Amino acid sequence: MSNAQLPERASLEYLKKLAKDRLHELRRGDPQAKLASALLEVARDYGFSSWRALKAEIEQRQKKFVTHFFEACVKGDVEAMRASLKNDPDLVRVSIPGSFHGWTGLHEAAKRGHAEAVRLLLECGADPNARESGDNTYALHWAAAHAHLEIVRALLDAGGDVHGMGDVHEFDVIGWATYHAPDDDPAQMDVSRRDLLSLLLERGARHHIFSAISVGDLELIRRLVEQNPEMLDRRMSRFEQGMTPLHFAMGRKRYDILELLIEMGADLEAQDQSGQTALAVAMLRGDREAMARLHAAGAKQPMAVAPSGFTAGMAKLAGSVRKGVPMIYVPDVGRTLDWYVSIGFKEIDRYADDGVVNFGMVAFGEAELMLNMHGKPGRHDASLWFYTDKVDDLYQLLKSRQLEAAQAALAGAPGDHQGIEFVEDINNTSYGAREFGIRDLNGYILYFIQLVEK
Repeated sequence: MSNAQLPERASLEYLKKLAKDRLHELRRGDPQAKLASALLEVARDYGFSSWRALKAEIEQRQKKFVTHFFEACVKGDVEAMRASLKNDPDLVRVSIPGSFHGWTGLHEAAKRGHAEAVRLLLECGADPNARESGDNTYALHWAAAHAHLEIVRALLDAGGDVHGMGDVHEFDVIGWATYHAPDDDPAQMDVSRRDLLSLLLERGARHHIFSAISVGDLELIRRLVEQNPEMLDRRMSRFEQGMTPLHFAMGRKRYDILELLIEMGADLEAQDQSGQTALAVAMLRGDREAMARLHAAGAKQPMAVAPSGFTAGMAKLAGSVRKGVPMIYVPDVGRTLDWYVSIGFKEIDRYADDGVVNFGMVAFGEAELMLNMHGKPGRHDASLWFYTDKVDDLYQLLKSRQLEAAQAALAGAPGDHQGIEFVEDINNTSYGAREFGIRDLNGYILYFIQLVEK
């Protein structure tokens, strides 16, 4: 038996080749020898009891090397990346281990703004047009979303597709550049987005109706619709509730754009994915400005069941709510979970996306607390979640109450018509629940949620 030492970065393909060579040798003495026997001998040469054990060891080592490489991409550690790529050049094409998104190192470095790391990956053969399997995006989409101008330039210079059509949100690169904008410094955002947009247009990108609305350019919107009237009928993806341009403009509280779209003939009765017209959404949100403009343009008010016995109806449905759980928004969910556990709480759930923990849940006795990643240190946002098995009944009752208040306001009836502002229409979520949300008079959001049986 050989005492060969398994190389630190052993290649499974090379060992399979050794096994095939060994099989030829074995068949000189035994024509009926099987590949399994040759694989076993190779494994034993390196001190393993079976080929399965040898294969598991190599795969574990490879996973460690890949993980180390991606950690370097996340940090923008160019020297560590260069060392990893020297030992294994194929890492530029590998997806993040364990990630359902299938991100490459280029996606990670581009999103996080590591320009030098992006340039190194491109020099080493990374494909600027590699798609990930979650949103079906290029690294370019993420660099544009975060306004990393120099990275966008590097990706385009390397042959990146400036259009980027085919992402599941149907925004294209220009949509990600204009719609996905951070809110921490609006003034700086405007400057960076302007330069980024100029670069994309210079390289051949073309606006669509939603990117034009995001930019807020009335003349651009008018020109796009005049060139292609079907722009008015374009829909956002199912992830954005299939909104029409009317819905989108209203959601951004751009009433000048809303008026322009109405003037150009936008369909006032077009419904979003939830079956709501723009006027219905405006009424549910309590957006009186949008309500008045859409109503004046002739939009039909939604039918609503008069909420007779509202108080009695709510009292009856109260029995369906089995618990209320607060959710607090924190900048680092992982550390927060660890802290709560350290003082005696029990961790119930922990969810990560691309290695970052973004949601968790802890309990102390019968009390539960949800943690969501959002905001900055010192910012203490919170929401309250009511678990029920009658979510549709609650929705219809609260919706009727709000529509009644909105209809009274549109009719000019006396009174303040204080209603219930809906911040999220009822919908089925990707995490197996059906929910809707309303805002109280202090600005706190109350969610009503029903877990969907699978």
